[in-house]
Amino acid sequence: MRKLMGPLFGALLAMSAVSAQADTNSTPPGAPCSKNNGNPCNGNNGNPGDQGNVDPGTTVIDDNPPPIDLAMPAVSDRGVYISQIGDSNAANVVQTAPNAYAEIRQDGDSNDADVAQKGSGTAYAKASQSGTGNFARLRQYGSGQNVVYAMQDGNNNSMRSSQNATGAMYNGARMSQTGNSNAMDLEQDGSDNLALLTQDGNNNGMTAVQIGDGNRLQWTQDGNNLSNLLVTQTGGSDAGGQLMITQTNGGH
Repeated sequence: MRKLMGPLFGALLAMSAVSAQADTNSTPPGAPCSKNNGNPCNGNNGNPGDQGNVDPGTTVIDDNPPPIDLAMPAVSDRGVYISQIGDSNAANVVQTAPNAYAEIRQDGDSNDADVAQKGSGTAYAKASQSGTGNFARLRQYGSGQNVVYAMQDGNNNSMRSSQNATGAMYNGARMSQTGNSNAMDLEQDGSDNLALLTQDGNNNGMTAVQIGDGNRLQWTQDGNNLSNLLVTQTGGSDAGGQLMITQTNGGH
């Protein structure tokens, strides 16, 4: 009996190794083809890094970026300008802030832009969409000043921003998407927060949150199916609130 145990135990180990290898190569559960859910499928990168992703690309982070030049335009009273060329476009602006300006330009079909400027401060929003099926929702609140420039060029892109100004210095953002099926979300809550967000490609995701005062973020995605890093900044250079991030994958 003891002589049989050695060969039998070795066979069991071999079968276990084959089974483990088969499990590793199997399709992961949980809708692997859903964008940014952590599982690779058809070029979807899933999580950042090399852990099982398909072409994760390159991510470079600089914690000492150059200054961001984004000025706050002078605004007095309220004003709205809307220009739409194409079919089935929708534009909506709500202003209750004492000083607010909103400009919406849409060229294409089935685009939707929604702007709300509320609170007791000053708000400036400028949105431009070209293509088909794009969606932009811009929200500005608070007692201070907010400025946002939003641009989308392509099809089925979505963009959302929420700015709550609470101090003497203004919050500012320039958001740009070129390509198809990109998603971008930005939240600024505080004072003196600036963000430049740019996506060039398809099926990219970008979410950024700036809380507190003095945050600076310059984030660029150039390629397709790039991972959403879910960046959160909590105030000032001492807290690591100064970042420049570049993600690329050569368009694969």
